[in-house]
Amino acid sequence: MRLSLSPRTIQRNSELDLQTQHLREKSLLFFVAIAIPIAILILWELTTRLKLIDKTFLPSLSAIITEFISMATKGYAGTPLMTHILTSLRRVFIAFGIGTIIGLFLGLVTGYYKYVRAAFYVVTEILRPIPPLAFITLFVLWFGIGEFSKILIILYAGALIVMLNTMAGVQSCPKEKILAAYTLGANDLAVFLYVILPAALPSIFTGMRVALSVDFGILVAAELLAGNTGVGFIISDASTFFNVSALFVGIFLIGFFGIVSDFVLRILSARIVHWQG
Repeated sequence: MRLSLSPRTIQRNSELDLQTQHLREKSLLFFVAIAIPIAILILWELTTRLKLIDKTFLPSLSAIITEFISMATKGYAGTPLMTHILTSLRRVFIAFGIGTIIGLFLGLVTGYYKYVRAAFYVVTEILRPIPPLAFITLFVLWFGIGEFSKILIILYAGALIVMLNTMAGVQSCPKEKILAAYTLGANDLAVFLYVILPAALPSIFTGMRVALSVDFGILVAAELLAGNTGVGFIISDASTFFNVSALFVGIFLIGFFGIVSDFVLRILSARIVHWQG
């Protein structure tokens, strides 16, 4: 006797198969993503333990972990490690927050109004190829070696990136959608909020992610210049005294918080720009 399955049962089984396939694919992608970094770390530890590389130039991972534990318990240069970390994160996120607001405003205005874009065109084209690090000495001369100059140079680096990406996002909005909205009776504000801004959001979040990674890089340079707290200071001080293990601790801390921050932005982007891919 042959049993026949109902259409609902067939659909449920098909959905379960698709979910299982999706989970397997995600697991495989996760394995591929971590396989090479883990292999590099294992190779790093083996080469240093077998003394194939002088530990003076490249300490083992175990030595770096031991140094991190020592810094976490005893601090660095008389300051708790958590104070160094929080100081750097405060500088980055204050600069990133203010820079994002400024970059969004300028990018939306210059992208939407062609005369404003023309007014800013020459300035942005001149500033764009100049690395922010070129202005560090000038910022210190103008604003001193305090917190303001550090935050300002980080803010400048991120704001310009957010502005350019936002402007490109606004300009990428199809003209047909704008004309269709006007035809249906929408005013300028409605067109901007419901047509142009959603079209620009993917570029805006891309700009924010790039800006945040650049901000972490500029942070290290700003803290190298002056100051006695921050992860950049740890890297600078460890370089001066050739404490390579502490130097790598500082580098890994910057990388770790950069990855975590980017991951948070990616989740936020997936929630807000849910219609994208």
